[in-house]
Amino acid sequence: MVMQPVLRMTGVKVRRQGRTVLDIDHFAVAPGELVAIIGPNGAGKSSLLQVLNLFLPYCGKVELFGQNAAATEPLTLRRRCAMVFQETLLLDGTVFENVALGLKFRQLPQEVVKEKVAAALDVFHCGHLASRQASRLSGGEAQRVCLARAFVTDPELLLLDEPFASLDPSTRTALLTELRQLAQVRSMTVLLVSHNFTDVLYFADRAVAMAQGRIIQDGHPEVLLRQPADETVAKLVGMDNIFACTVEPGSEQTVVRLTESIRFTLPGRHEAVRCCLPADAIYLWDERLSFERPPWVVVDGVVRQVVAGIGAERIMVQAEGIVFTLLAPRRQDTNRLQAGVPVRLAFHPADVHLL
Repeated sequence: MVMQPVLRMTGVKVRRQGRTVLDIDHFAVAPGELVAIIGPNGAGKSSLLQVLNLFLPYCGKVELFGQNAAATEPLTLRRRCAMVFQETLLLDGTVFENVALGLKFRQLPQEVVKEKVAAALDVFHCGHLASRQASRLSGGEAQRVCLARAFVTDPELLLLDEPFASLDPSTRTALLTELRQLAQVRSMTVLLVSHNFTDVLYFADRAVAMAQGRIIQDGHPEVLLRQPADETVAKLVGMDNIFACTVEPGSEQTVVRLTESIRFTLPGRHEAVRCCLPADAIYLWDERLSFERPPWVVVDGVVRQVVAGIGAERIMVQAEGIVFTLLAPRRQDTNRLQAGVPVRLAFHPADVHLL
């Protein structure tokens, strides 16, 4: 039996001041999916969420929970959704009063309201804040309260418009991890808008990249990370190595040149002028390891910069006029690396993706 999508958009367009800000041919999300939407500023990410929450006029067809949104009372559909924004948007009053608001609109008995609010606050580890004034919360506390307010109504669809953008990395990671676990337990469908692809990797099972109002790639986060559809997506996922290249297609394989001497072959016929290579797919040459030439591409260069990191160092190496960035595990023998030191790198052609 095929499951009905929680949402489906067909031929949806939004225009503002004579400009098309959203142009979606087709987009559907199944029950229980955790989907992240990424894109540069102005890509249409927030507009997409606002259409789904019925805040924004549109052309085309939007279906929510199997119903045509244009032919259904908006309040009926909105009550099955919840939305959390980047701004915390808490009202004057206590934390309890803020979280209880949606339940009171639904005219639930007071005892039920108390029970549900207490449970939601406990889930997000802020039960001790129930009587505190919302205006006195820290950023992390306020965002937890906003999530509790969204969860307390048991929404079938949760829309998150960059709610963690202003939080410190550790708080952000903790909230994303908790949110993913809770959504999975409740079989909740969630759409998360984010600028940060690290958020996507922590949270989502599916990633959608947008640019200029359109969806340009839709797939598993690892696919976007390793095989971006174009240079825009490559930059969105934080690809360090994006190079100009020339190609010489043959009948069964293609020769790819980064420089006159840095070249390799890929199976099949390809046309491209740019390629990318993940930083974790480039290795410092080690005679103890097997980097047989070919297929491994070996490059001599000079260290330009070493940036310390937790668990790994980001090393920039200049070779034949281009700069390779690689991630090297922090080991005792990498401490000798500094600007000006000659090194040898190796990468496998299979890790190169043509754009």
